[in-house]
Amino acid sequence: MLFSITPELFNYIAITFARFKWQLLAWSLFFFVLYIALQSQIQLNTPSVLVWLAILILFVAIESLVVSAFMFFFQVLPSTREENRAWFKFYRTIEWCETILFAILLPLPIVLFIYAFVRLAI
Repeated sequence: MLFSITPELFNYIAITFARFKWQLLAWSLFFFVLYIALQSQIQLNTPSVLVWLAILILFVAIESLVVSAFMFFFQVLPSTREENRAWFKFYRTIEWCETILFAILLPLPIVLFIYAFVRLAI
């Protein structure tokens, strides 16, 4: 089976998990506040485990924000409601640009955290 990333696939995923978008947004805000609180406590003699915990919290906050934005963007595809051919093409182009953007953005915080961990911790 050929797996292809399309706006319709992202729309299906966003509709499936739409009930969690506000919780993800709230968790993102909570993790950003927690990260800011932890940053003010980190000093030069802080154990590296706590520094990595703070960095992990930051990346979880960013990932939660990206996933909730994904759900907001793809919950409704405007091209499905458009009958004018010119507007349909315009909306479809925007949807494909969003699809490419989120195909890159969704895994990016996880990949960056793994890269930072491998590069700096090992």
